[in-house]
Amino acid sequence: MKSPNKKNQTPMLKSLIVLLGVSGVLAACQNGEADGQDAASTEDSATSSVAEVDSTQPEETTVDIQISAVGDIMMHTGQIDGGYDAQTDSYDFTPVFEHVKPIIQEADLAMANLETTLAGPDLPYAGYPLFNAPDEVADALLDTGFDTIVTANNHSLDTRSDGLKRTVQVLNEKGLEAVGTYNEAPDSRVLLKNVEGVEIAIIGYTEMANGLEAQYSTEELDSMINLMSEEQILADIEEAKEMDPDMILAFMHWGNEYAAEPSDVQTQYAEMMTREGVDIILGSHPHVIQRSEFLEAGENEALVVYSMGNFVSNQRRESLGEGFEPTEDGVIVNLNIQKDVETGETTLQSVEFVPTWVHRTPGESGSGYQYQILPIESSLETLELPEETVNRMKQSYERTHSRLESATLQNN
Repeated sequence: MKSPNKKNQTPMLKSLIVLLGVSGVLAACQNGEADGQDAASTEDSATSSVAEVDSTQPEETTVDIQISAVGDIMMHTGQIDGGYDAQTDSYDFTPVFEHVKPIIQEADLAMANLETTLAGPDLPYAGYPLFNAPDEVADALLDTGFDTIVTANNHSLDTRSDGLKRTVQVLNEKGLEAVGTYNEAPDSRVLLKNVEGVEIAIIGYTEMANGLEAQYSTEELDSMINLMSEEQILADIEEAKEMDPDMILAFMHWGNEYAAEPSDVQTQYAEMMTREGVDIILGSHPHVIQRSEFLEAGENEALVVYSMGNFVSNQRRESLGEGFEPTEDGVIVNLNIQKDVETGETTLQSVEFVPTWVHRTPGESGSGYQYQILPIESSLETLELPEETVNRMKQSYERTHSRLESATLQNN
């Protein structure tokens, strides 16, 4: 899949290539001195090596980046209780992400949907139906390696406008960028990210806000949250194009909860966005994994992952009952993108899916549970786990594999 957007190579990238070559020469010179070569010989060698590098090594003509994305990060009451340390009277959620942290940190840009508000301790911390989690959730996301947090979802208004705005403020103060909700009326709904020289325009929307949007006027809503509408999306895509990005990425909170297949609304909006020039469409909200595909519409093509499932939640067989095991499944979507710095042509080279499963064990303090997101394949090889857990992880892997059809999609 290729993006029609074109950009020229930047001077900064040219400089970086030259500096990398010189760094190799400097290392060779230092090794030469350690071997007892005299200063004159070293200087001659360095001069000769620089000439060799300049004359024989071709300049790099492509930039390769990886974008990683995950689905719903929820904070049910059991998760909040599990992150509390009574001895220090504080919260720590970093252990939840311990096993996926190395994968996320490999990305040049990492994104997630945060399906809770961070309204502060003046309101009770709570899970479903009105989510409010401690600010330490943001600390854990930053520590894990996430950069951009999508905050437009059906729980954005759970703690009303004040909670929505504070959530954005907390994320920004921690060094994370929010997409889809705002603490003040936005000048633009498009987030343009320069990722190692590749310009990615990011837009995000939610299909609904659980009816809480009815409490506000249209003007108030427009200043706080991106609600999904064809009119707004078309306007934002047009604005994104004016920014001349290399790719446009849309993060959509849409569809029907627990549905294995995308709804008509999802497929219709995906086709519309593809036709208008969006290159990558990532979905959340159904809490289960839905299929992915390369979608063609008009003269354009896009990768669509209709739902990435739950990255972490307390939704599972034990809490919801038999048949809800797919809510335990998640996936890390690794998008490998290459830009030709001479022509500006940008291509989605391959897509890798890393299936994950939420492991829940009783909390050490006797209250709440401990949650860990496990990358299934590597965890089965390296961790000592009970037989029942191993079997459930294998079943999760098979479900994810069947819905996504392949662990790796190569660009056609």
